[in-house]
Formats: sequence, C-alpha cells, structure tokens
Amino acid sequence: MLIWVLFLVWIGSVVVVVRSFPKTPEIRRRLHALSFMLVPWGLAILSGPFVIDHHAVGPDVRAWMMAGQYAALALLCVIAAAGIVRARGARRSASAIAVANIILIFLLVSVSVMIIDPGS
Repeated sequence: MLIWVLFLVWIGSVVVVVRSFPKTPEIRRRLHALSFMLVPWGLAILSGPFVIDHHAVGPDVRAWMMAGQYAALALLCVIAAAGIVRARGARRSASAIAVANIILIFLLVSVSVMIIDPGS
C-alpha cells in the first residue's frame, strides 16, 4: 500500500513540476542548485549492492555500504532544502522536484538496504 501512495505522490509531484516550471530564464537559473542532487544519486548507486558484490565482502564493508545508503538519503534532503531556499520565484517547482527525488531515492535506499541486510 505504501508503494502505491508513494507512486501517486511521485506522479503528482511530476505533474506539478511540469505545470509550474518557470518560463523566465532568470528564475530558471535559480534552479541550478538542484543539479547537485546528482551527488546523492551517485553515492547511493556506487555504495549499493548493484555495484558492490555484497556476498563477497565482510560485515565491515556491508556496514560501510549501509552508511553510504543512509548518507545519500540525508544528503539529498539537505541539498533539496538548500535548493528550495535558493529558488526564489520557483519554490513550488523546486519543492516538487525535491519531493520526486526524495521519493525515488527513498525507494532505492530501501531496496538496497534490504538486499545488503535481508534481516533489516
């Protein structure tokens, strides 16, 4: 049920992004701070089980992988908050972009953590 709710919220936020994307170039430039959201995505993917074979490593590397996943989620929230503050005139669009990214990275981190540590 939670997946469906998150999916519907994600679709709604994408619709809000499309409808409220700023038209003027000056306001569009303020959204460039949100491009740093690629850093947590890279961290979540590179420290996850889709890149590192978690069966071939010890528990210390698995703990590092879990810390990387949680750090990616926290870093995305910080970058999203900073991007929303920076985006005067386009805060609605910036908020919708942030919500869409937070939902997707939450799902990626959840799946990665369940793969790394099945008992969690």
